[in-house]
Formats: sequence, C-alpha cells, structure tokens
Amino acid sequence: LTQATPQDLDLGPPFRTLCTNVLDARLAYLAALGPMAPLVGPPLTHPRREIFSLPPLADIVAHLTSPTALPIPLDPTHYQGAVWAVPLWSERGLIGVFLLGEKRSGGLYTQEEIEIARVSGERLIDTQASSEMARRLMLVQRERLAQTQVIDQQTRRVLHDDLLPALQT
Repeated sequence: LTQATPQDLDLGPPFRTLCTNVLDARLAYLAALGPMAPLVGPPLTHPRREIFSLPPLADIVAHLTSPTALPIPLDPTHYQGAVWAVPLWSERGLIGVFLLGEKRSGGLYTQEEIEIARVSGERLIDTQASSEMARRLMLVQRERLAQTQVIDQQTRRVLHDDLLPALQT
C-alpha cells in the first residue's frame, strides 16, 4: 500500500530518435485521436517543444476515411511546418496522425519511410495508452485493496470490542 506511484512512460526519446535517425525529419508531431487520446496525453514533438499549439486536426481527420488512405500533403504555414499527415489506424479505427516536416537533407520521403513512420507511430500510441491504462488500473486496485483492509480491520474491531465481551458475560 505504501509503494510509490508507477512511473509514467516517456516515449519522447524513442520518438525523437525515430524522427532524427530513421526519418531524417526537421520536425514532427505525433498526435493521438479518438477515444484513446486522453490516455496518451499531449502530442509528442520533434524537436522537443514545451509550448506549442497545433491547429485543430478536424480538417485532416475529415480526409482520413479508411486505413488505406495515403498521406495527405499539408500547408506548412498552417500546420507549424508539417508538410505531410500520415494517418495512424488500429482495430479501433483512427487512433492518431503523424505530422512530418521536410527532411533535413531536402529530399523526399520514400514509401518505406512513410510506412516506418506509420507503424512506429501506431505502436507508440498503443504503448502509451496501454501503459496509462495499466497505471490507472494499478492505482484503482491499490485503492480497493486499502478499502478492503480497512473494512476487515473494522470488522475485527467490532468482533473484539462488542461481541466478544457479550459472549464472555
């Protein structure tokens, strides 16, 4: 009952390594969408930014109707420098979007790099959501265990203080 709260999972370093070493992206954003978004938290950014504001993603989401949807070209002035929106899907539907800026080398993204971004983004979002659900379930279980122990102690006290003396007399 006195153990520390489970640590939050920080997916920032793996995300930034993916963006820097694999995709060679100048900037990138990984934003969760749908019912799991509250579990994932704020979007991941590369390079790391503490304060930023992405425009609403509703107009991007409107174009993403199926898991076979291709990446959508974006206006970089409207999306903080991002030029591509890669949809992220799971069996639950659309779970997020990976926004990619231009490559540092100035080249174009290959289909393989887009697929790596898609698959990695989906796994990062699933991992973060699963970790947060596990953390919340552990806290609920710890709380229930504490309540059970309190009720058990109260029952023992009543038996010892009230019923045992009555039986002895």
